[in-house]
Amino acid sequence: MAKSLNFDVLNNIARRAHYLANKMIMIANNREDVEKGDPKVGGHSSASSSALHILGALHFVEKTGFDFICNKPHASPADHSYNYLLNLFLKEDHSRFSLEEMNVAMHGLRKFPTEGQPVFQSYHSAYDPDYHNFIPTGTVGIPPVNIGYLALAYRYAERHGYDVPKNAHFWALMGDSEFREGSLHEAVPDFAERELGNLTWIVDYNRQSLDGHRITNKGALHGTDAERIHRSMEANGWHVVQVRHGQKRLELFKRKGGDVFQRLLEQDLQDYEIQVLLLIKDPKEIRTYLKSKTKDIETFLKNVDDEELVLAVRDFGGHDFKSLLDAFAETKSETKRPSIIIAHTIKGWGLDMAATPGNHSALPEDAEIDALAKKAGIPAGEDFARFDDGTPEGKYLKARGEELYKEMIAQYDLKKKNQAYFTKIADELGELPESLDINFKMANYPHTQWMLGQLTAKLTRIANTSLDTKKLKDKQKPLGEREIPFHLPAEMIVSMAPDVGTSTNLNPSMDGKIFGHEVEDFETEFHVKDSKTPDLIPGQDATDRFLRFEIAEANVMSCMGSFGKMRDVLGIPLYPLMTVYDFFIKRAHDQYFYNLYWKSSFVLVGTPSGVTLSPEGAQHGWKSDFQIPNQITWEPAFCQELDWIFVESIRRHMSSNDEGRNGVLIRGVTRGLDQKLFLQNLKRQQRFKVGQPDSLMLAEYPVAGGTDEASVEAMSDAEILAAVRNDVLSGAYYLIDYRGYKGYEAGDNVVNIFAMGSLVSEAIKASEELLKKGIYANVIVVTCTDLLIGNLAHENNYQYLREGLGINANLYLQPSLNGHMQNPELKTVAGRRIPIVSVHDGEPGLLDNIGSIVGVRHESMAVRKHSRCGRPSDIYRYHHIDGDSVAEACGQVLAETALETVQISTRVLSDVSQSEQTHDNVTDLWPQQSK
Repeated sequence: MAKSLNFDVLNNIARRAHYLANKMIMIANNREDVEKGDPKVGGHSSASSSALHILGALHFVEKTGFDFICNKPHASPADHSYNYLLNLFLKEDHSRFSLEEMNVAMHGLRKFPTEGQPVFQSYHSAYDPDYHNFIPTGTVGIPPVNIGYLALAYRYAERHGYDVPKNAHFWALMGDSEFREGSLHEAVPDFAERELGNLTWIVDYNRQSLDGHRITNKGALHGTDAERIHRSMEANGWHVVQVRHGQKRLELFKRKGGDVFQRLLEQDLQDYEIQVLLLIKDPKEIRTYLKSKTKDIETFLKNVDDEELVLAVRDFGGHDFKSLLDAFAETKSETKRPSIIIAHTIKGWGLDMAATPGNHSALPEDAEIDALAKKAGIPAGEDFARFDDGTPEGKYLKARGEELYKEMIAQYDLKKKNQAYFTKIADELGELPESLDINFKMANYPHTQWMLGQLTAKLTRIANTSLDTKKLKDKQKPLGEREIPFHLPAEMIVSMAPDVGTSTNLNPSMDGKIFGHEVEDFETEFHVKDSKTPDLIPGQDATDRFLRFEIAEANVMSCMGSFGKMRDVLGIPLYPLMTVYDFFIKRAHDQYFYNLYWKSSFVLVGTPSGVTLSPEGAQHGWKSDFQIPNQITWEPAFCQELDWIFVESIRRHMSSNDEGRNGVLIRGVTRGLDQKLFLQNLKRQQRFKVGQPDSLMLAEYPVAGGTDEASVEAMSDAEILAAVRNDVLSGAYYLIDYRGYKGYEAGDNVVNIFAMGSLVSEAIKASEELLKKGIYANVIVVTCTDLLIGNLAHENNYQYLREGLGINANLYLQPSLNGHMQNPELKTVAGRRIPIVSVHDGEPGLLDNIGSIVGVRHESMAVRKHSRCGRPSDIYRYHHIDGDSVAEACGQVLAETALETVQISTRVLSDVSQSEQTHDNVTDLWPQQSK
C-alpha cells in the first residue's frame, strides 16, 4: 500500500495540518473577550506536533469510517485539522458542515458556544463537530482501556449474531509518560488473554512530559523506557513494533559505519542524551557530541555531510509516513494478539520549541505562525483554508474524505437498521410487566443481594429458553405469558464482576456461561467437576453472557462502560450488569466518572455495602456516596422494591428513555429483613383503607374516638402495590404513615423519619418505641436520593418531596397552656413545624439536605467515623444509627422545634404583647441521653 502513495503529497497535507493546529491554539490564546481574572487558556502545540504524522497516517490511509480512534488529549487540535481538510465536520443529523461553519468551528477551540455556534472542547468530546467514532479523551490512562473493551464488545456482539461492521479496528494513541498510568497496565494482560487482534495502541514516544525531559534510569531498567515497554508488552502477550527510524536514517545505516550510528541511537544513548543531542543546532557540535560517545562513529561521520547528519538526528520513525504505514499494516495482520506501536517522535516537531524542556505549554510566537502559514501555502489574509480541488493534495483529500464519509454514513444506516430490528422484536414480544414475579415470601429473612441473584437467575433462564417450543431442551419448561416480554432484554444483559461473581449471588449467570477464549474442559475429562460450584470454562456460544475478570475493578468498570455504549454506537442495546463490593467502587472511581461523562448505559450493583457489612470491619465499610450527572442511585430496603427498580431500569434502557439517568447504581446488602413488614405496615395506612375512615387508631395505642385500624378492611394487595410502586420509582414512599390517625397533631407530636436501605429496620423500631410515648413518627423509605433531593429532583424544584410526599415547612400554631385557643393565650402560643430525622448507612451528605430544602429542623444520622467488626446491631449502636438512637434524635428535634415561638404583630392584635418563651433550653423538654 505504502509504495503506491505519493509521500510528497502526504507531507504537504501534514504541513498544512501542522499550521492549522497551531493557528487554532494561537487564536484560543488571543481572544478579545478575555476578562480580568480568567484562567489561562493554554494549548499544546508541542504535543499536537509530535503526534502529527501518526494521526496523519491514520486519517490519510489506515483507518476506515468504521474504526474508532482514541487520541491523546493534548493532540486533539491536530485531529481537528485533519478532519477539517477531509471535510468531515458533521452535524447531529450527520450531514456535513458548510465551509463557513467549519471555519467558525476552527476559530472556537476552548470557546463556549454562546449562540449555538460549532466549537471544539479542550479535548475530544461528543460535542465536537468531528465526533464520529472518537471517544472522549479528557483524561489520561482511561480512554485507551475503554476503546479496548469496545473492541471486545464488537466481538461479543458479532459472536452473538448481531450485525456489526466487519473488520472494524480500534486505535489508541497515548503519550510515553501516560503509559506509566496503572490503569493501562491492569488491562494489558486482559486484552492479550481475550485475543483482541482488532486493537492497536500507539505510544507517542517523545521522551518528554509536562514538566520537562523524561529522565529514566537506563541502568535499572536495562535499557531505555522504550525497551522496557517493548519487553513488558511482549511478556504480556502483545505484538510489539518499534518505529524508531525514518527513511533517511534507514538509508544512512547502509553506508559504511552506519551500523555504529544505528547502535548508538538504539542502544547506547539514554533518552535524556538524545534530547540533548536534539537541542544542538551546530553540525560540528553534533559531530563532537557523537564522538564523545564512541570513537567508532568516526568512519560513519566521514561518509555524511552536515545537512545529512542534522536531518538524520531528527529523522524519527514517528514522523515518517512510510515507516508508520508499514507498522500499521504489520499490526493489522495480527488477528489473535493486540498490538502496540512505539513510535519515536520529537515533541514540538517542526517548531522552534522542538525538544526544549518547557515546551509542553509553550506557544509559538506570531512570527513563527506566519512562517508556518507561508510554508503551508495559506492564502494571505486567511486564518484557515483547505487545498484547492485541482491540486494533487486537494484531489487526494476529496477522494479520501468521500471514502470515509460513505463509511460513516454506512455505520449510521446500520445503527438505524439495528434499532428497527430490536424495536420490532420488542413490539412482538409485548410490553414488559412491572415485575419479574419473584416468590420471596417463603424465604427466611431474605436480603437485597439475595434478591439480585433471584432476578438475574430468572433472566438468565428466560434468555436461554427458546421461544420456539419445538426447540426446548429435555425437561425445559416453556416461558410463561409474563416471561416472554423479558426474553429480548434478558438476552441483552451482559454480566461481569471482578472475581466476586459468586459472592454477589451471580452464580446462575456464571454457571457454564462464561464468554471468553475457548479452552479444553479438563475437569470434565478427568471426572472431577464440582457440580456445587459454577462451571467457569469459557466459550463463545450465544448463551455465554458472563465476562469473568480477575481482581481488577478498574478493568471491569471500563468494560461495563464500553459495552453500555453499544446501544448508542450501533443500535445494539447490550445492557451490562456489573457487581462489585460497594466499597471498591472507589477503586475505579475515575473509570466510573468517565462512563457517566460518556453517557454509557449500565447497571452497577455495589453489594454488600456500608457498615451493614459489619463482619468485614472498617476497611470494607465506607460506602462510595457521590452524585455525578447522568447517574441514578437506588438503595432498596425490601426485595419488592429491588424487583420494581430493576425492571424499570431495563424498561428505560431498552426504550432509550434514560436521559440523565443512564448510569444505574444499586446498593445491596446481605442483612436480611422481614419482608412481611412491607405490606403489613402499608395496610395500616388510612389511604389504603376501604372507604378511608376519618380517624384511625392502633390496637396497641388506643385513642378515644378512633376506629381500630385492624377492624377496617384494607384494599387488595395488588391495588396497594400498584400505588406504592409509583412512589418507590419516584424516590420515596411512606412505609409508616399516621396521617388520619386520632391524636395525630402536626406541630405537636409528629416527626418524619427518612430512612434508607437496611436502616429502615431501625426506623421502624424507633417509630414503634416513640408511639408508646404518644409521638407519631412517620417512616418514609428513601429509595433514590437523586430523584428525591439530588440532581434529578432539582430539575423540578423537588416537586415530589414537597407535593408527592407532602413534606413542607408549614407552621402549626399550638397553645402551650391547654387544648383551647383563646385570644389571651396568644401570649403563650408556639409555632411549630414537623421536624425531620434521617438515618442511613453512608456518608452524611447523602440525606442531610432534606431539612434545608423544605425549611425545617433536620437531624441527619449517618456514618461519621471508621467502623469495626461486629453484628449489625452492635455496629449500628457504635455509629448511633440504631433504633434507640433514632428515637432519641426524634425527641431532640421535637424539643428543639417546640422552642420556636411566634411573635404576633401589634397591627394584628394590638392588645397582645410578644409571646413569651416558657423554656430556654431544649434539655428542659427532652433530656439528652449520655452517648
